[in-house]
Amino acid sequence: MKKYIFALLVSIYTLESLESPKTLGPSVLQDDYLQNPPKYYQSSQPNHQLKYYQPSSSSGYLGTTIGLLSGGLLVSIIGLYLMPESVTNWDRSRFGFGAWAQDVQVGPVLDRDNFILNGISHPYFGAVYYMQPRIAGYSWAESTLFSFIVSTIFWEYGIEAFVEIPSWQDLIYTPAIGSIFGEIFYQTTKYIQNTDYKLFGSRILGYIVVALMDPIGVIMRDLGLAQFMGIDNMNDSKRFVSFASPMGIGLALRF
Repeated sequence: MKKYIFALLVSIYTLESLESPKTLGPSVLQDDYLQNPPKYYQSSQPNHQLKYYQPSSSSGYLGTTIGLLSGGLLVSIIGLYLMPESVTNWDRSRFGFGAWAQDVQVGPVLDRDNFILNGISHPYFGAVYYMQPRIAGYSWAESTLFSFIVSTIFWEYGIEAFVEIPSWQDLIYTPAIGSIFGEIFYQTTKYIQNTDYKLFGSRILGYIVVALMDPIGVIMRDLGLAQFMGIDNMNDSKRFVSFASPMGIGLALRF
């Protein structure tokens, strides 16, 4: 239980049936209590069966993850720039704005990257892009469009064009295949979260799989960045127990 909030609910009942204030004695209260016993109400908001993460602010969540993605893309380009040219097929000697303008004008072309880069890494990152608006509450079509914009404008024709001509494979594999994997990641993540992060009976395995499929979400949910930004989980357990007496005085508990 995260919160204990006690609220006193006071309502005024019509007392026209009473002859005078003097008749409001213990016997009257006792008779009224016996004829109209107090009622208790308990409700859950929302359904306790739903435990997957659902941010309270779609735009706030997506905006924060865009900032994280931007930082991640910059770190990625620096890391790839420092890797051997035999791995990335980049010519570091021509890095700069002049090379970017030339690459954008020439591309796209068919690249010679290996299967790990084209067939695994690019679709994976496309799935990570797709996951952000999907978790925020947007549709699969909107999430696919987001993945296409990030992979094409910000990466292929943006950062990566400083060192490499835009690639046909990357333009297709990243948003298209990445969005397919992204929807699979999204549904799998929801399933694992709804089972208290247990996968095949192991909570450790569940956390590892979720972290691999949604590393940005780990920072947002588990490391508390979303809560720091004022974004709550709408599927947090919030139970209400209220007590209403015949005289209109009650107590409500939320936890």
